[in-house]
Parts: sequence; C-alpha cells; structure tokens
Amino acid sequence: MQGAEVFEAALAHLGGVEARWIRYEDEAGIGDSVRQALEEVDAVFFAGPMPLDRCRHLLPEGMPVGVARLGPIDLALALLRAREQGLPLVPASVDTFEEQVAEEFARELGLPPRATRVLPYGPDQEVEEIVAFHLEARRRHGTHYAVTGRSRVYSRLMAELDVPVLRSVPVVASIRSAMNEVVLRAVSARHSNLRFATAVYRLLEESGLYEAGVERVNTLRMFFDAPAFAEAWVEARGDQSVLVFAHKGLLEEITRSWTSVPLLEEVRARLGVRMAVGFGVGESARDSVRHAEMAVRRAMEEGGDTGFLMTEDGLVIGPMGQAEEEPLRYAFKTDEAGLRELARRAGLGVATLSRLVGLERRLLGAAASAEEIGQALKVSAPSGRRIMRLLRESGLAAPVGMAQPNKRGRPKTLYRLDIVGKLDTP
Repeated sequence: MQGAEVFEAALAHLGGVEARWIRYEDEAGIGDSVRQALEEVDAVFFAGPMPLDRCRHLLPEGMPVGVARLGPIDLALALLRAREQGLPLVPASVDTFEEQVAEEFARELGLPPRATRVLPYGPDQEVEEIVAFHLEARRRHGTHYAVTGRSRVYSRLMAELDVPVLRSVPVVASIRSAMNEVVLRAVSARHSNLRFATAVYRLLEESGLYEAGVERVNTLRMFFDAPAFAEAWVEARGDQSVLVFAHKGLLEEITRSWTSVPLLEEVRARLGVRMAVGFGVGESARDSVRHAEMAVRRAMEEGGDTGFLMTEDGLVIGPMGQAEEEPLRYAFKTDEAGLRELARRAGLGVATLSRLVGLERRLLGAAASAEEIGQALKVSAPSGRRIMRLLRESGLAAPVGMAQPNKRGRPKTLYRLDIVGKLDTP
C-alpha cells in the first residue's frame, strides 16, 4: 500500500503499542484481512474512510476505531507539489477531499472558485467511477494534474492519464494525532474491562437443612464445570447463594452485554430450583460485591428467574432474560460415571465435555478448528485453544489437516473430535 511508510513513521512515536499491519493489494480483500486481525487486537486504525466502510459491519460493538482522514493541510501540500513541478494550480481534478475545503483554498489563493473539479468521498464509490471522473475532467476542462487519495486510483491514473498524478496521504502529524486518540480509547476500555465485577446467584426455594446442602453442592459443581466461568473465582456462600468474582470484561461477555443470565435455565432444568441473580460493578472488589447484593435483592423482588445489574454510579439495568442457547443437557445420562471419568482424565469439566459430545454429534465426523470449537462452546479464544490442547493431549481430538480460509491469513489446524468413541469403549 502506497504511503505505508507515513503510517509507520507516525506509529514510531507511540510507546508501549504493538502493531499488526494489515496490508492489501486489492480492496475486495480488506474485509477478510480485518476479520482475522480482530481476534488479536484491542483497537483498529484505518488508513482512510474507504477501508473502514468496507468492513464496518465486522467491527465488534465497543471496539475503539480510528481513521486517518485527508484535511486542508494535505490538500495544501498537494498544491505545493504541483507548483514545485511548474504546473498551473487550476484547473485540476481532486477526489476524496470535501468540496468545501477546495473552495476555501481557491478563495484564499485568489483562484476561480470552481476551477478545481472535486469528487468528494462516498462510501459506495468504486475505483472505476473515480478514474472516470478524472478522465472526464481532463477531457472537458483541460485539467493540468490530478490529486487522489486512493492508492488503486493512483495506479490506474498513472497508466491512463496524460498529465501528472499526485498521491495525497495524511501527514505524519495528523495520523499521529488520530492514532493517539484511538490508543487512549483502547487503554480506557481495557481499564474499564479490568474493573471488579461480581455475580451473586441466590437460590429461592425454601429447603430443609439436608436438601439445602445438597442443592448448594450441586449448584456449585455446575458453576465450576461451566466453561464460561473457567477464568472466574467461584465460591459457595452460607446464604443459599453462589458468588462469581471476575473482571468486568468477562461478565459483560458471557451476559452478552448485560442482556442475558448464563446458567439460569440450566440450574432450573437440572436441579429443579429457581434463582435470582445480581451483577455488580465497582472500583473495588468490596463495591462490586455490595452492588451485586443490592441487584440480587431487586431480582428477588421480581420473583426470581431473572437478573439485574447495578453499576458503580448507581445505574440499575434489568430485568435480564435467560440465555438464548439451549439448556445444558448431558448426552450420556445412563453412563454419567463414564463421562465424569473421561472428563477427569482430560482435565475438563463434565459440562464442558458434555457440550463437546453434542458438538461432535452435530459435526458428523467433520473437522473444525480450535477457534470454531471455542465459538461453539461460547468461550473466549484463549479458553478455546486451552480446551483443544487438553483434548489433544488426552487423545479426545486429533489433528487431521490444515485450512487457509484467506490468502494472507495464517493457516489453521483442523481437528476431529473422538469423544463418543472413547465413551463407547469399555
């Protein structure tokens, strides 16, 4: 991509930032390249509005995004280069810049206001349309040069236009300023996600002393086995409740931005008990627990089977519904002991292994990558890779080949699950 050295120079002044460059030869491949990079980055910075528009639908909600835009100083530099080459400043053809910017320059320089033909940026513009604009401006108005902010347009015009073509890229100072902004937003988002968060699941049924103890043990086991809480601290409390302590980003992810309550339906389906759930976010661990307890009381007032969130500024969000996925079901109820033993040998929870059994049945022998298996389990990418490593080491999955979904992406290892076969074997 032409102008890449300008962006590299701007990034060189940012300390503590590791860049992953997304380069493309054809604009049609931008989306695929960005889709792969999104799994490993905290923020995305685009070299202009065009690549942003090509993959805007891929960007996760809340992802910090920055874009380098052409401004007045960039047009001024293009006009300066034209003058250095001894070219008359008008008439000329310009794309990507706003028409108002060109008119202001013409007025300041005492030039005819409409002498510069301008094609403002549009999200649906194709290369052919922009090239045709410059060729038509040359034919009808006798332009002396063309200024473009698009790399592919520049290559085409160099071959098809019989006057000089000037490539306009935002200057280092403008790019650095925009990069600083998006990096600061990413740091702010990370700090926000690392704040303390707590979930309190409280049993609502009145049980006898023995029954209450059994329910607590069974409920706690479900939370320990749940892959969604693999990175959280889980403990039973003496008031018929389970406390889940994690960072805000984890709870926000598994509740799908505070819209659904994980494990609510599973607890009711498997144990026959109802629960009220409260989530709390705070600047300290104590504040997050206090807010979660206030939120669970609100959920109890609603009759349970729902959840509420209380934030550090007193905002109450709810009621939250049940998670959309199907309730957790064990695939081998008649041989639960065998499932437990296999899970113990693999170092996985029984619930996780049961979901993997269901996934293996749905795949019908087809292979899948670690990322695809993690997505099916609704766990983070690192958790998905950890689960696949344990499956591979315990002989419950085997690599069967490689896949390269995109030309420039790294190849992914494909695995075939073999859990059902191990359960069928005495």
